[in-house]
Amino acid sequence: MKKVINPAICQIAGSTRTARAYACIKYENGKLSISGVIGPLSNGNCRGSCGQCSEEIAAGTPAEGWTAEMLEKFIAIWDRWHLNDMRATCEHQRDLGWENEASQEITVYRYQLTSEASDQKKQAENAALKALRKGETFTPSKEQVMFATLPYTVESYGEELDSPYYEPKKQLYAGDRGATEIKTRGFVNYDDTPLGILCKPCPVCGYKYGTSWHREEVPQEVIDWLFSLPVPTTDPAWV
Repeated sequence: MKKVINPAICQIAGSTRTARAYACIKYENGKLSISGVIGPLSNGNCRGSCGQCSEEIAAGTPAEGWTAEMLEKFIAIWDRWHLNDMRATCEHQRDLGWENEASQEITVYRYQLTSEASDQKKQAENAALKALRKGETFTPSKEQVMFATLPYTVESYGEELDSPYYEPKKQLYAGDRGATEIKTRGFVNYDDTPLGILCKPCPVCGYKYGTSWHREEVPQEVIDWLFSLPVPTTDPAWV
């Protein structure tokens, strides 16, 4: 099934002019997809945004045959059910609220060894190599073992690292992530930190979050409502 609608009239960014916003609703084999365009032109361009532009369309004025309540409901359905066959969660994880948790932000702090600690690490490693080359037995001190096993870089999730051997990572080139980065929990691996949700196993079925796509069935009343929406009074150049 496919339907084109004209839910709103939107102001064009950076202009006082307005343009009609259209949306194309597709529902095939249990998969719902919605895409929009503001002010489509015959040359394939558009006056405003296109694609997943629900936020821009939500800010518009309801078109003919629409009310503010209808527009709000349509946007809510769009944001909730678009690409319902590409859910990173299983049904149990959804019931547990993992989708909301996955969008929560945490700060990733990145550190590198201080120059002093790095020197100590190299000295410990060189002492072992020196003994090996001479065919001698090398028995490292506890301090040498400690420095030799320190990684050159570490990451701390959600809180800063308190260690005399590390300092905030320096940005070495344009595009280097540097000392901090904001990530959502859904993109942080559970094996790296309990704050992460990526690959975290479901307590019910064992499925690891984000390792495959799952389909969430769209309620029939949602589909019925979408395909009962008003037909546009004008035809778009494309949508």
